[in-house]
Amino acid sequence: MARPSKYKTADDLINNCEIQDSLCFVWPAPASGRFDTHGRYELPPVLAPASPLAVAMLTNSVSRILYITCRHIPASKRLVKWCTTAGCVNPYHHSETRKIVAERLKVSTKEGKAGRFSSDLLPSQQKISHLLPTPEAIEAARPVELEVLKLLQESAMHSGVDGRGIPPALRIQKVVPWYTKKPVGIDITKPLLVIKGHKAPLTAEEEAARKAKIDKEAEEFFNKDIFKQIEERKRRLLQKSVQDWDLPTN
Repeated sequence: MARPSKYKTADDLINNCEIQDSLCFVWPAPASGRFDTHGRYELPPVLAPASPLAVAMLTNSVSRILYITCRHIPASKRLVKWCTTAGCVNPYHHSETRKIVAERLKVSTKEGKAGRFSSDLLPSQQKISHLLPTPEAIEAARPVELEVLKLLQESAMHSGVDGRGIPPALRIQKVVPWYTKKPVGIDITKPLLVIKGHKAPLTAEEEAARKAKIDKEAEEFFNKDIFKQIEERKRRLLQKSVQDWDLPTN
């Protein structure tokens, strides 16, 4: 007799999570999981590959299964996680890549639904619709419990479609490269550091003088009679050969 499946719907997955701060759905760490130096497991939460729910959704990633069943089929190959809580599988703390989100908004605008977020299949997904989870399988796995639906609704209101509403204390902050920051109280026209052995950049006047010198040298070279130069070189080589021939030998 086959063992009954533990997870059949999104309700089962969310009920297996620990709700933290009314926002994060934290999947319990496996007993034999890989942990980092902070005691958090490194690998994302997954189901057994042969789990009926994983087979139906064509993925064993818990966060992706919840994204499909609670929101829509993502067009991204991977989901972007926007909260810092380890093991969080909240579908509203994940989003598609910015490129896909922008494409969805563009499709909504073309359809006359400006300002709304299209959750339909994108043109790139329609070409491979036979490789995506079937609408019947998704509908059968959608959450139906009232408490779960309230939890998802509250999470959607807080987080938004792309995780921008997540509180700053929990949101992953985008690192701004130092070279894009505008310096304060520094004259950016002057070099901050001159490495020994490297010349400072030329001024506009120096650059113009350098180019004028190069142009003048090129003009003088090309104005010379190239044939006279060739004959002069041949004469010198011939003279050297005669001198070498006349040297006394032992």
